[in-house]
Amino acid sequence: MAGSVNSSKDVRRLAKEVALAGLWRRTGILAGSALVFGGVYFFVRQYFKDGVWNFDLYLLNKSLATTSLLLVSLSMLLTGWSYFRPGSTRVLAYRKFYGLAGFWIGLTHGAVSHVLLPGHFPFPSWGVKNPAASALGLAALLLFGAMAAASDRRVKGRWGGEIWRKFLRYAGYAALISAAVHAGVLKWASWTKYIRTFESVLPSLSLPIVLVSAAALILRGAVWISKRRRGR
Repeated sequence: MAGSVNSSKDVRRLAKEVALAGLWRRTGILAGSALVFGGVYFFVRQYFKDGVWNFDLYLLNKSLATTSLLLVSLSMLLTGWSYFRPGSTRVLAYRKFYGLAGFWIGLTHGAVSHVLLPGHFPFPSWGVKNPAASALGLAALLLFGAMAAASDRRVKGRWGGEIWRKFLRYAGYAALISAAVHAGVLKWASWTKYIRTFESVLPSLSLPIVLVSAAALILRGAVWISKRRRGR
């Protein structure tokens, strides 16, 4: 009897490990695809914009930034998506994985910027010259880092489910807003110039990615309004 119980536990544990591996694999495929697409996009855009065919670490780093923001935006967007589409709750399993992948890619982007590309982002002088962008980027990384640390189920057990969920929710949206505004502060001139002139043919990739972030925030607001109405 004890042997069959242990065998059943082993089967469940193995099934859980396989499921987790599948979630990480699909998250990795999405992240890798977004990174490659971003690199190709910036490479082609550079030609239309400057007449140059050249791929370097600077372009790759830009793709790291957009990939990071896309993943964390999708992580937040899935909540609203599943709320308004009954039967799609299975996608919620990806929230944690997209968020963690987005955080680590964002951290890599920050490290590459200031360690490997000092000519473009000299530290600390770049932060002094760009205090708003620097503070917002750092705030987003710290908030996402805190969320990554709190995503461990043992933290949920210590804090209690309600506090744990509220922390992840509010920290997540604060971090997403910080990251999106960070991108906006850096790229506003590029966005507005493109909208006025369409000079570079292709917009900065950060523009549509920030629109995904905005969609996630709008959906969150819609969920809040819907729950309030149902609660009346």
